[in-house]
Amino acid sequence: MGLLKGSHAVAQPRSGAIWPDLTGTAGPKRAGACVSPVPRHFVSMSETFFIRPATRDDALPIAKVQVSLWRATYRGIVPDALIDRMTVSDREKGWGKILDTYAASGRGAVFVAEQSGAVVGFLSCGDQRDADLAKAFPGEFSALYVSASRQGIGSALMAASAQGLLSMGHEAAALWVLTENAPARAFYEALGGTQVAERIDTRPEGGLSEVAYGWSALSALAARA
Repeated sequence: MGLLKGSHAVAQPRSGAIWPDLTGTAGPKRAGACVSPVPRHFVSMSETFFIRPATRDDALPIAKVQVSLWRATYRGIVPDALIDRMTVSDREKGWGKILDTYAASGRGAVFVAEQSGAVVGFLSCGDQRDADLAKAFPGEFSALYVSASRQGIGSALMAASAQGLLSMGHEAAALWVLTENAPARAFYEALGGTQVAERIDTRPEGGLSEVAYGWSALSALAARA
């Protein structure tokens, strides 16, 4: 789910990368579609940044941010095979599919952070895919990556995504993060997330230890926007 350091993938909640979700799927369109918050400018201590809903044209810049941070963040934490097989081309196709699916179904969204005209971070969210978490936390933060640290970008992306999940009818949400990703875990805890579960994500390359953080009242997180 995520990591936070220098350039951090703050959660793929499976980031500052959250622990990156490499699939990203959404269900059929139904009532309670995600309504994206109005794009907003923020002023950090050093520079202005802009949070907005992603468009199909953002697939490539999102992929570049993800692959760059994935390689910088997870080397030595996850098997090299997982890191080396991720390419910008493959991730561009993957994010294009995710953005198309969310646009058609209304059951998810991707928000990007822009700084000086370039995408420097993103966060995707939607319906909870983990059956064990779905009852208490029906919403999910599924991939958070931020390349510029300590400017409030990660917090602003989390707040925008919380607003989007609330518009879908989700009052609570959770994410998964690698147990060893201490910076990301500290970030989520600072935003009010509480540890709610643990698991071993079994993959052909080896098992990955993860913990889940949950927010039982997304309204408080959304109010940070």
